[in-house]
Amino acid sequence: MEIVGHVSGKEILKGRDALREVLSLGLGVELQITSDVLDRLTLKDFGKLKREVGDRPITVHAPFIDLNPGALDGYVLKATKDRFFETITVSRVLDAKLIVFHTGYHPQKVKSFYKSWFERALSTFEEVLENWYGKIVLENVFDETPENLKNFMRELPKDVGVCLDIGHINLFSKVPISNWFEELGDRIYEFHLHDNCGNSDQHLPLGKGRIDVEGIFELINQLKTEYILNLENKTPQGVKESLEFLRRKALWREK
Repeated sequence: MEIVGHVSGKEILKGRDALREVLSLGLGVELQITSDVLDRLTLKDFGKLKREVGDRPITVHAPFIDLNPGALDGYVLKATKDRFFETITVSRVLDAKLIVFHTGYHPQKVKSFYKSWFERALSTFEEVLENWYGKIVLENVFDETPENLKNFMRELPKDVGVCLDIGHINLFSKVPISNWFEELGDRIYEFHLHDNCGNSDQHLPLGKGRIDVEGIFELINQLKTEYILNLENKTPQGVKESLEFLRRKALWREK
């Protein structure tokens, strides 16, 4: 198990202060590579970020706003692939351990043409794998059950896993979180850990919302696979408070 702290795209564009604050906590980092970050930073800038992080683990969160890897509109699909391939180039410079992607799945939007959407999304991630040497993980967002992610896991090799976002599960899942572990357990390679009160995606520090974090760790600790924990709070202070919660509850201890 490795643990990283979220550094938002907005913070990356401001400079390296947020990055340094998260590193000062003894953690690695997950860098949110938004479209703005891709447009404004050079490969040399990403090289400087890598040198700042040093030997600590780096994971990358790919852009997702306005993108859809299963888009039926060819222009949207091309834009999505272009952004994904730009992210791969950046991830190589950063020597990232893995890249997190959203699938673009929304049950209410794609239900009537799910098969066509899924086939296109599957093809997109197959192209990503052809261009990336490491692991990728697909994150649940609006998913109401594990079924969509399970469909991808059936079709894609084990270089592809799941990023289980517990905040999104608390908001959108229609089944208990234990079902997600039962269906996807051996393919869960990363967790996004943050809290909310069940009405919006607040990304609160752990323990500040209504999620049973200790109960979730009982499930996490049963996993036999290697995984990464990302404290996905939007500020370094939020990451710090989540880390303090894990320490206080003895859910994570430094090696």
